[in-house]
Amino acid sequence: MNIYWFTGRSMKDLCATTQTSLASGLIERGYDLTFVNSDPELSHEKWPWQHQSIAISTFPGRRSQSLGQNMKHWLRKNNLGKEAFALVDWRIAHILIPELKSRKIPWILIDRSPPADKGLLSLLQWPSWKRSWKRVRDEKSGHGCVVSLKHREFVSTKTGVKQAQITVLPAGVDLEKFTMAERYDTLTMIYHGQLDQHRGVLALPMLLQKARTSGLNVQLILIGEGDCVEGLQAMAATNEYVTVHPTLEQKDLAAILSQCHIGLLPMPERKMWMISSPLKRSEYAASGLLMFGINHDGHRFTSKVKLDWMKLVQQSEFHDEGVKWLQSLEQSHIENLALQSRKYAEEYLAWSHSVDALEASIVSLIAQDS
Repeated sequence: MNIYWFTGRSMKDLCATTQTSLASGLIERGYDLTFVNSDPELSHEKWPWQHQSIAISTFPGRRSQSLGQNMKHWLRKNNLGKEAFALVDWRIAHILIPELKSRKIPWILIDRSPPADKGLLSLLQWPSWKRSWKRVRDEKSGHGCVVSLKHREFVSTKTGVKQAQITVLPAGVDLEKFTMAERYDTLTMIYHGQLDQHRGVLALPMLLQKARTSGLNVQLILIGEGDCVEGLQAMAATNEYVTVHPTLEQKDLAAILSQCHIGLLPMPERKMWMISSPLKRSEYAASGLLMFGINHDGHRFTSKVKLDWMKLVQQSEFHDEGVKWLQSLEQSHIENLALQSRKYAEEYLAWSHSVDALEASIVSLIAQDS
């Protein structure tokens, strides 16, 4: 079977880990896969899949529309064969699905996150998101994939798509890349991802300050880019216990995580974070980190296993409860909890679970069309 993944995301983007992991998993199971996106030709030579480059507009607000139209034109010029199957990102699905349908190519819509941008760009994206999901709703064999149970409920409520038409593919982790190692001597908290104000990252230096004021020997590492990075870098320049790194390659990120003690989840209780499945959460666990964060569905794991190594609190209590929790941790206790965290990742968080679910959806749709 030849799977074509039509996406607006560049594989050079470090946020493309989900797509590269799922694609690699499908290839390991014997599928041929081609990414169709705007990356330059020959830029995917190091990857195990094929690649088709499509031109895209550089005009803000027109990128997804132009990419989708150009993909449609490419589809019309090329015969993908009888065994073709398409994975289509929601940003371009409303444009491509009619063309795929006319060519009798089965497809699945991929939604890793609804529109999360701020301001005008978000307002422009929501109509496309709804149109794409309504294509799923209105097709007899329509099917889509999301990242969490809450995400599935959100899509169903907003668009009328039946939950049976939606498969959950949570973010996983590469258990060979993210591992445990010897820890820093100083208790170390870490956050990696976008360093944006709306993600709650400005609460983290205050947590550090309150912890140190209480007498704890603790430090904070922040990794990423965003609208808060300049202020955080200025703070780090005068505070030896705060370190700010730019976005890192996965191997370098994994090396730092393996030496830390506590992974932070500060994203507030807002719709966009409540329906998410943060990749960092799985990477923290695989690295044997304890976790501390805001208590909402986007941060909780769905298994019924009791997680003594994870502490989630109300946003209003983030600093006070965080300091109390840090004070309660003893070195031997941390070491034991770290082993439990890693064990949980090994049992529940490998990418193979999401690849299983995606493959099952593909096989089911192929069977319906045969």
